[in-house]
Amino acid sequence: MHRSTLFCLATLFACACTLASGADATERAIIGATLVNPDAAPVPDAVVVIRDGRIIAAGPAGEVSAPASAERIDAQGKWLVPGLVDAHVHYFQSGSLYARPDALDLREAVPYAREIANVHANIDDALRRTLRSGITTVVDFGGPMWNFQVRERARADGPAPRVAVAGPLISTWKPPIIADIDDPPIIAATSPDHARELVRAQVPSKPDFIKIWFVVNPGETPQQHLPIVTATIAEAHAQGLRVAVHATELEAARAAVDAGADVLVHSVFDAPVDDAFADMLTRRGTVYVPTLGVMEGYDRIMLRKPGLTDEERAWGSPDAVASFSDLDRIRTDLLPGWLPPLWTQDLAPRRAKVAQQNLKRLSDAGVAIATGTDAGNIGTLHGASYVRELQLMAEAGLSPARILADSTIGGARLLGLEAERGSVAPGKRADLVLLDADPLADVAHFGRIHAVMKDGALYPADALLADSHEQPVSRDAGAFGQADPRDAPEAVVQRQLEAYNARDIDAFLATYGEDVELFDFPGERHTQGLERMRTVYGKLFQDNPGLKAEVGKRIAQGRYVIDHEQVTGLAGGLRIDAVAIYEVRGGRIRKVWFIQ
Repeated sequence: MHRSTLFCLATLFACACTLASGADATERAIIGATLVNPDAAPVPDAVVVIRDGRIIAAGPAGEVSAPASAERIDAQGKWLVPGLVDAHVHYFQSGSLYARPDALDLREAVPYAREIANVHANIDDALRRTLRSGITTVVDFGGPMWNFQVRERARADGPAPRVAVAGPLISTWKPPIIADIDDPPIIAATSPDHARELVRAQVPSKPDFIKIWFVVNPGETPQQHLPIVTATIAEAHAQGLRVAVHATELEAARAAVDAGADVLVHSVFDAPVDDAFADMLTRRGTVYVPTLGVMEGYDRIMLRKPGLTDEERAWGSPDAVASFSDLDRIRTDLLPGWLPPLWTQDLAPRRAKVAQQNLKRLSDAGVAIATGTDAGNIGTLHGASYVRELQLMAEAGLSPARILADSTIGGARLLGLEAERGSVAPGKRADLVLLDADPLADVAHFGRIHAVMKDGALYPADALLADSHEQPVSRDAGAFGQADPRDAPEAVVQRQLEAYNARDIDAFLATYGEDVELFDFPGERHTQGLERMRTVYGKLFQDNPGLKAEVGKRIAQGRYVIDHEQVTGLAGGLRIDAVAIYEVRGGRIRKVWFIQ
């Protein structure tokens, strides 16, 4: 099982060289890919020439030539699409179980201040994971005032998407917990004048949007809150700022658009839309962002049925993904009383069927659509959940070509930047994604990312996360009745087994310490360090798609875990029967002895 490979070494070497020099190359030519634009027929054997971060030519090989001075990128057998846009994210949220204590209050397990600190510590990692997912532009639709620092961070050196931001959400309702902290992400407006003051408070930071949280609670009507909504929109427009509105009920959405909303940042979830609503959006040019998967994400995690996609396992924050299993370990008395009874009812996560039907109807009516995930909410991961959203759009009846348009030029339209982004054309920014499969054949192929280009700098996809070192959030020991359960030796070993079976090299290596050593019992060391393990196991996972390890028996004793493992699915029908002895310290596997 421990074989080195020239292929992996060469790939890692090439990735490292590209990451180091990609931003320095001023002229490049991508040659041989099928160019897939949202507004034109595919162009086989295309040539795209990039100079100083912009596209200067794009077309068939017979019409466009690569300059002799350009670095040539061989893209034969690939598909080239514009950089994707996630038109709704929140970087103040991690996507983990602890991201929204107003929805699921687990502060006795993880204080909210600790969750916020974890988000701050991992912002660069979240940006990298977004770019790894083919997303070269995001719109962060609201958060604390430090949101503006995230935008600046994304503009600094290093792999990151472009980030447009809004400041604190101006709300018709004050949610518990998250509205009462220093630098809150949501501020309730108490009057129209107060709403105007809140808009003006953001103006010095130059927000890209003003965001309204138009919440209509049971027993209320949209008209009760309309004065605040109208005042916010009027003041924002007076300041030259566009307005995005969270309004998930049909009548609230209708009222928001009538008041001048430029963007609806969610689907209408409560009722079928009508022709009058579709006509209103079309006439006014209001952009509609579906976010089909976000509510289902809450359900999946709260019902303990994560159902992660391949992309979420491979590209999602390891700490957020690991948190999804914490509900099995947190003391019951620290959980909301309504939650455990749900687990006995065998409920399925709710699919947003009305929202899907509304999306299809509005899309058919010609409403401007922009793909967005609402990433950062519980169960919706930055970058990694994007393909899930595309698949839900396809399930709603949209074609892959329509989804490509909504995910590229649709996002550019939302930002008012169609002349800069959204298609592969001369004069536009060189934000591109190189795919290994045809995206017009199946939206799942948007997950087959070979490389991402941002501003002309080329990043091999796997290299973007190769040196990612996310800082895990710490859990309160008393909440679990022991030290952090994720650090318990048996839990660590189980996570590495699941990652092994998923052939997820990043999640697999995340369970090991930097100084890990592997031995053939009783003492001959054959592998040391994470980079060597990445080479060995990366090749193993790549060459054996049916790979599976099953544990016949496990013994946990102190910091040691002893597994009797049977490994199948190896090339040539090889089957391995072995005992593995794991030594776990500090929540990471430090040494492993194999007895075959």
